[in-house]
Amino acid sequence: MNHLIKYEREDFYHPLAGLHTFRLLILEPGQIPSPISIRLQVVERATAPAYDAISYVWGDPTQTVVISCDGKPLEITFNLYWALVRIRSVSCEKVLWADAICINQADLEERSNQVTFMAALYENAKLVYICMGDAEDGNEVQVQTVIDDAKKLRNGGQFPVLQGGHPLTNDGRWYALAVLTENPWFTRAWVVQEAALAKDPIVLYGRAEFGYRDLVRILGWLNTSTWAIRFEVSRLFIHLEWADWRPNAHNPAYAFVDLLSHAALLNCTDPRDKVYAFLGHQLAYSSTGSPLVKPDYEKTPGQVYLELSKALIQQSGLRVLTTVEHTQDTIDNSSPSWVTRWDVQLVMNDIFKVPNTQFRASVGLTPNSIVIAGENLVLRGVVLDTVRESFTIYVSKLGIKFENNSTGEVLKFWRVLEELDRASDSPSPYNDRVGAFCATLSIGGSSIEADLKRWATCLAATLRNEGQSATSTYSQEQQHEALVYYANLEAYCINRSFAIT
Repeated sequence: MNHLIKYEREDFYHPLAGLHTFRLLILEPGQIPSPISIRLQVVERATAPAYDAISYVWGDPTQTVVISCDGKPLEITFNLYWALVRIRSVSCEKVLWADAICINQADLEERSNQVTFMAALYENAKLVYICMGDAEDGNEVQVQTVIDDAKKLRNGGQFPVLQGGHPLTNDGRWYALAVLTENPWFTRAWVVQEAALAKDPIVLYGRAEFGYRDLVRILGWLNTSTWAIRFEVSRLFIHLEWADWRPNAHNPAYAFVDLLSHAALLNCTDPRDKVYAFLGHQLAYSSTGSPLVKPDYEKTPGQVYLELSKALIQQSGLRVLTTVEHTQDTIDNSSPSWVTRWDVQLVMNDIFKVPNTQFRASVGLTPNSIVIAGENLVLRGVVLDTVRESFTIYVSKLGIKFENNSTGEVLKFWRVLEELDRASDSPSPYNDRVGAFCATLSIGGSSIEADLKRWATCLAATLRNEGQSATSTYSQEQQHEALVYYANLEAYCINRSFAIT
């Protein structure tokens, strides 16, 4: 089709007649070598035919393929082309919805209207295809078979605790699953909604095909299994914690700010979509049923974030301020410093400990008592103490270290524990400084409850021995516990500092 003249995208679109109309694409049948050909059809939501929806990553905008749309050449990204080829039938038409084709992306008003009921588009789809492309290592069949084998272990909806001698605890196919969890699809903001609202999401990964919810259950099981740590399967907490958006499926202590906070490190091209991609969740509505914000692509990101921050504080109070992050550029600009900039991604989200009821500086202060005057947040505060020293925390495969932000002195993890252990003999309101320090680094606890001090001490001994296990002092089980604690620190401490008062 390279000989055809490329048309401007506007040539394919006519304004939609009303807020409840949308476009579907009809994918014509064909063999794999033949070109992709589609037709567009405008339908009403109430009378739309059965259709399937596609969830995918747009990918590199410079890597494109030309297909035929209503007999005219249309340029789409390679990732969407891969999805259409993978889904296409050899004998019958497929009715599909894909955002890059079915929404006129150049029409800001249409984009805003379509995003308003984007959740319903995926919720009402017969199937949702999660298209992850070809496996980089070519081991997609290993992924499918290890998922099938793990599914057989579920009994009454629960996975068992496997002992070290079970074949799956030493199964090399988990490495192929680890490669899958690094797929760019998992880093995209919009896909959380697309998968969580689907009736029956199906993963297409190379030649393999398996249920998305089966994958999520297995990843959740691996995250609580110490034997699985060595396979380095990505933790993907946002997809595990928010895998189901049906009514009352979420933690009742959660609010909309928690969903946004958990998803803060996910990517999207438009910074406004850091908010809009999650408006399909019921938590995005106030107690009266009105949306906290409405999609409007004619507003700047700053306007969207300001409007949302006001709404979140009225909904959840001052704990919203725990999500505020800044770079030097954002703190210097004219935007209010108390507004959460969802496009700033410095630290790991606080999915492990949200909502965190242990540390609440604003306890007792209700949202109704908070004053927001224009762009000013009016508060009273109490001076509790003075920061004496602060340390930047560095966590890597080579170890854990703390760099003094004033002197540049670097302390290794095991050295800090030794110093704190000696200091425990001196008068202090804290009876166990080592335990308090270890709990602080893990934000008050761990995803697997245990003796944090013991875990940290074993980890420190292992790191002191240049990564060699401290076998003379600690059992294999304790070393596994140390690895779990280490994995938690990797997430908790990214780009964070530790302060001493």
